[in-house]
This record gives sequence, structure tokens and C-alpha cells, in this order.
Amino acid sequence: MRCARVLGLPALLLLLAGPVLGQGRWTGRTAVLYESYNFDTLLVFDRVSEMTVPFGLSYNLGRLGNIALSSGYARVDLRSTDTTLGDQQLSGLLDTEARLSVNLVPGKLVMLVTGAVPTGIKTVQQKELAILGALSSDVVGFAASNLGSGGNVGGGLVGAFPLGRWAAGFGATFRQPMGYAPVLGEDEQLKPGSEIRLRAGLEGPLARRTYVRTAAILARTSKDRIAFAGADSTRNGVGNRLITYLSVNQGIRSFSLTAYVFDVLRGDPQMEPTAVGAAVLPRGNVLALGGRLDVPLGGATTVTPNAEWRASDAAPNDTTTALERLGTSLRYGVDVRHRLTRSMAVVFQGAGTSGYIVQAGDRVNLSGYRVGLHLELTP
Repeated sequence: MRCARVLGLPALLLLLAGPVLGQGRWTGRTAVLYESYNFDTLLVFDRVSEMTVPFGLSYNLGRLGNIALSSGYARVDLRSTDTTLGDQQLSGLLDTEARLSVNLVPGKLVMLVTGAVPTGIKTVQQKELAILGALSSDVVGFAASNLGSGGNVGGGLVGAFPLGRWAAGFGATFRQPMGYAPVLGEDEQLKPGSEIRLRAGLEGPLARRTYVRTAAILARTSKDRIAFAGADSTRNGVGNRLITYLSVNQGIRSFSLTAYVFDVLRGDPQMEPTAVGAAVLPRGNVLALGGRLDVPLGGATTVTPNAEWRASDAAPNDTTTALERLGTSLRYGVDVRHRLTRSMAVVFQGAGTSGYIVQAGDRVNLSGYRVGLHLELTP
């Protein structure tokens, strides 16, 4: 069991950055999120709760670019229905991610250098695999679904150019993960496959108060490599994915209404942890439909009711092309954003979730909630 007491770290970092924030070069964000979900007793657990404390700092380098750093803390509690396992708990830092953006052509072309330091929980005990399986659900969508890895390095280019009143964007990035031992006490090293992503987007006005954004991402991932007892083998990892996104924003008097849809199509087999161990999901698709309404209350407060419906489908095996439903969820809630000062804002978040997942052919109902408090510091 790994524990880390870093709840005061985000506040400390922001406090130390305070003098520079006044100079208008630093921005900072942190939050405290808590979510808890109950499941029917057909699984090895009937409740999963997670508390996360993400934080991030960004430093503006002027015309040169900017540097961003982010990390966080997470604690997960799983209430077991199996008396031989008992309740499980896992806590610690998340991976620390860094990004350097360099303006090659200011406003048009940016070079990215990225990396992640493996400060998260990358190795767990065998009995704690059920926690990772619970967090991996696309239907629930935990705030921190990945608690750690072996780290990674990467880079790429992103750019944008005008098309009349519209703007087009493009990007190509590369990420190389590092190897790590996922299970404590086992002589097995996992090195996830490298990933190349190609991005394209388009946005602009359809009418005086109607704005559209659309984007597509093609992600190509090589096979994972496993080293065990001195022998190497490969297996299909995340596979190839096509991610598409569309949003429409409509102004209505002083209100702002946004509707969106995104879809993640996985075309190749994927190894994914579940509550009972690793499972092969040959093909899959995640579809989400959502919307929000921004309602200003005076000059400093905005209330935003929001909702999102999500569905996950997958083929039952690697020889079947038809997809079967893995579950659906509906998340509904409200955010309240209040600007305390010119450079500081706080956001209160509350949401409920209901739906179901399918496990071994059985439908398992779920329900839960998420509450959060966000702090934004901007010069």
C-alpha cells in the first residue's frame, strides 16, 4: 500500500508563485474533487470512491512560448463484496507532466516538447488490481482513471491558419512511454507501445451568434512489449483510434448554450484491466452527447447547468465485428463560477450519475455523485 500526504502541496506551490503572478507571467490552477459510485452486488465490489487533487502551473515565456507543469494526488477506496479480499485502498501522487511550447512562427506554428516523470502509482499488489479495473470504466469516467505509469517523452508540431472568418488547425505529435513493472513481486516488465497522433480542426462562425468547432484525431499505437524471465513478447495494446468532436455554441440574449458530441472508435484489439484481471476488447466505441447553459448572474458569477450521456460498446471477441453494449451513463449537474478578484476565480461543482455496466453478460446498475472545488489564478 502506498500513501502520500501532499494535500498542502498545490496551495504551497501557488503561494510561492504569488509574487510572480503579480507580474503577469504565471497562471495556476488547483482543485479538490470527490466522487463516489455504488454498484449492484454482481461485482467483486459495490462501491468505489475517489478523491483527486490536481494542480498545474504555467509560465509565459513571451514571444518564445510557455512552460506548463501539472501533477496531482489521488486516493481510491473500494468496498469489496468478496470476504477473501477485503476492502482496498490506494493513494499517492499522480505522474508529473511537463510541456514546453516554442513559437516557431508566432500565432501560426508551435513546437512541443513533452514528458512525464513517473511519480505516480505504477506498481500495485495483485489484490489491488481490482481498483485499477474499476477506474478503467469508460462508462463512469473517473476524474483520475490512470494513477501512474513508467513515464514518457514526446514532442510534435501544431499550427493554425485563417480561412476567411474561419480558422483551421493541424498537429502531429509523438509519444514514447517507458517500461515499468505493473505488479509488485512479479518478474514482468511492461513497455507500452509508442503513439503517433495526427490532428485536424476547423472552427468559425455560422451566424452572428453561432459558433462551431470540429476536430478529428487519428492515433496510431504500436504493440506493447512484455519482458518476462528474460524473454520478450508482444501483444496488442491500445490499438488504433479515431477520435472526432463537434460542438455548437449559440448565444441567446445574455445566455450561452453549447451542445457537443464526441466519439472514440477503437479499431484494433485492446488489453484493458477489469475487476477480475486483464481482458481483451477487440473493437470498441465510446459515444458521448452533452450540453451546458452558461447563465451570468451579475458581473462576477456564472451558473452553468450541464448534462452528458455516454455509451460504451465493444465486440465480444476478436472474430466478431458487431459491437455489443458495455454500458451507459447520464451525468447531470451544475457549476457555479465566481470571480473573487481580477486574477482569482473559484468554481463549485456538483453532479450526479446514473446508468449501468455489463459484466459477464449481466447488467449492473450504478449511481453516484461528484463534488468539486476549483481555484483559478490568472494574471
